[in-house]
Amino acid sequence: MNTISSPLDLIQLLVGYQPAATISTASRLGLFDALTDQPQPASEIARCLAVDDSNLGALLRALAQLGLVSHSDGEFAATPFSANYLQNNSDLDMIIRKEAFFSTAWSRLDEVVRSGHPILPPWKERLHARSSQATEFLYALDALARLTGPPLAELPELTRGRILDVGGGLGTYSRALAEAGSTTVLVDLPDVIELARDHLADLPAGSVEFVAADIFSESACGIEIESVDAALVSHMLHDYPKETGVELLRSANRAIRPGGFVVVNDFANDTGPAAFGGLFDLMMRVETGGAAHSLATLGEMLLTSGFCDVRRVAFPDPITVLIATKDS
Repeated sequence: MNTISSPLDLIQLLVGYQPAATISTASRLGLFDALTDQPQPASEIARCLAVDDSNLGALLRALAQLGLVSHSDGEFAATPFSANYLQNNSDLDMIIRKEAFFSTAWSRLDEVVRSGHPILPPWKERLHARSSQATEFLYALDALARLTGPPLAELPELTRGRILDVGGGLGTYSRALAEAGSTTVLVDLPDVIELARDHLADLPAGSVEFVAADIFSESACGIEIESVDAALVSHMLHDYPKETGVELLRSANRAIRPGGFVVVNDFANDTGPAAFGGLFDLMMRVETGGAAHSLATLGEMLLTSGFCDVRRVAFPDPITVLIATKDS
C-alpha cells in the first residue's frame, strides 16, 4: 500500500488531471493529425488549425515534455508513436475521447458519495438515444479489449464447441474465439447487435451467431437452455451490485450444458497495481452504480449462482479471470 508522506506527494496526485487534459485537448483540436514528420513552427500549425499560436505553442511544448511531440529549434513534429497511434478515430483516440467524457462525471464524485447514485443515466437509456458518445464508447471498449485484454482465446474452456458471449458488445472476444475455431453466440441489446453485425461482417458466415436480447428479462440470456458448452462474462459484473451480478450468472448458468464452464473476465477492487482496484471501483459507482467486487466476492457470486471449482487464471494484475464449472 502506498503511503503519502509529504505535501509534495499529495500535490503530485492533485495535478494528475493535467497530462490527461493536455492529451484530450490535443485530440479535440485535431493536433495529432496536423503534425507531420517534418518540423513546423507553432505559428504554422496554429494557422492550419485556426487557433491562437501562443497558446498552441504552450500546448505543444507540454506535449513534447510528455513525450508525444518532437521539439527541436522551436519547431514541432510528430513522434513515431503519435503518428502511428494518435490519428483521429484511431483506437487510442477513441480511448482518449472516452476518458475525457468520463472525467466530467468524476468531477461530481461528491454527489455520488452523498446520494448513492451514479452520475450517468442507465446504459440502456444512453444507448437507445443512439448518442454519438454511446457509440464511441462501444468502439473504445473494443479498442481497450484488443490492446489490453487477456488472450482468452488461449483458454481451452473457450475453444471447444459453442460459446456464449454474454453482453459481448461489438464482439471483440467473439471474433477472437471464432478465429480460434469456436462457434460463438453473441448476445447483447438490439442496438448493439446491429453495430456488432457490421463490425464482424468479415468473419465466415455462421462463426458468430447474433442474438438481440435483454439478458435480464429472458431466461438463459435469451438463448436455449443448456445449449452452449461455456459462457464468457467479460467486464459485466462490475456494472451491477452483487445481487444483480448473481442474477446474471444464474441466467448464464441456465444456458450452459452440465459440466460446462463459465469464464469471468473482470477487475477486482483488491487487486493492483497500486490503487487500480480502488479507483476502478469508484469509477463504476460514478458511471453505472455498480461496483468492482473483491476476489472473494466474485468467487462467492459464482458459487451462489450454481457453479463450483472456482479457480483464477494466472494472468498478471489487474487482469482477473476466473473459471468455474457448472455444478451438475
